[in-house]
Amino acid sequence: MSLKALQVGSSGTYTDVKVSKDGALLTQEWVLAQVIAGNVFHAYVGQATTPVTLDAAWANTDPDISLDIPDGRLIIPLEVKVVMEAYGTTALFESMTLCSRTLAAASAGTAFVPINMRTRTGGGSNCSCYVGPTVTSGYTTGAFELHRWTYAKAVTIATADDDNSIYPAEFVWSYKDHPAPVLEGNASMQTWATSQAASGYISWYWIELGENDI
Repeated sequence: MSLKALQVGSSGTYTDVKVSKDGALLTQEWVLAQVIAGNVFHAYVGQATTPVTLDAAWANTDPDISLDIPDGRLIIPLEVKVVMEAYGTTALFESMTLCSRTLAAASAGTAFVPINMRTRTGGGSNCSCYVGPTVTSGYTTGAFELHRWTYAKAVTIATADDDNSIYPAEFVWSYKDHPAPVLEGNASMQTWATSQAASGYISWYWIELGENDI
């Protein structure tokens, strides 16, 4: 006799349950199962030793990276990471990620093709990602900020004897530390990292599924 379970992402396909030789049930952490199923994607701003120039001032139509989730699809954010290489002179630093029921509908910027974390056999994303876009403001009814990081005085440490406070280089939001939302299309996710003369890197990871898969 074999024990079967419903396959991830299916409403009618069953697969054999795996057990060890002593009969113990073998299971996978759910997010890892989604990676194996080809449902986890990655997008980023900046790479290697080349950061991007980030915005000097915040505007609700000018995020550093945006993602549109179309009707019929949903995403679950897993991680947002901001790495600052330079802040500039003394000024306000603030970073936030907006989750909205409004599509960003980017009208400028550079299209980024999301990378499947199952690198050989995973399929493509149905979401539209843009770096440096101009968007429709997502600050509409039901919108919320996934995180907010702020320093009233952030400054680049330029020399070894600089006596300014040293600010963190890396900021991370993770589903392991906070409740992760389920963003059902139509929806968008947008991240800002702004400072007087900011440069750095931004990366996202998310699970992407059909609206009826969970």
